[in-house]
Amino acid sequence: MSERFSTWIEIGGRLKGCHVEPLLKAIREAGVRLDWGEAYFEPKDGAELLEGRRDSLLHLCDEEARYGEFPELEKTCRRLRLSYRRHSEGTCGYDTGLTDWRPGMREPIYRRSSNEHTHEPLLLASEVKPALEALLAGKAKKAIATLQKILPTIPELPPFEII
Repeated sequence: MSERFSTWIEIGGRLKGCHVEPLLKAIREAGVRLDWGEAYFEPKDGAELLEGRRDSLLHLCDEEARYGEFPELEKTCRRLRLSYRRHSEGTCGYDTGLTDWRPGMREPIYRRSSNEHTHEPLLLASEVKPALEALLAGKAKKAIATLQKILPTIPELPPFEII
């Protein structure tokens, strides 16, 4: 049996009306809900998608997402150039994870995160130590480059809209 994790995804961006159907299909096949414990979200049209927004984003969740991912839904978002952020809770042997993708990124960016502060990445001391050592050695540019690599700038999610 595969590992299953409580997972949510927020989707934002501008979706062309002619691309609504592929997103509807991906959402229905993912078996997601609008909130924990609610019925499956099975939107039939763009209006129902827009009704499902929370704070201008499409927020979907699953208490038992396989490996804490929505592979087909995420692939569809990338193909349709819709931004997303996915948070997967940790469990024995697995860290909590935060994954972001925005148009223009080659691959989604994964970082460890917190179950308590779900939009905040967490860093290991071993990741930060080279930057501290560079600073102590007077190599500020190297320290900055190291920190920028482990803390990439990721734009905020844009509102989910159908145009």
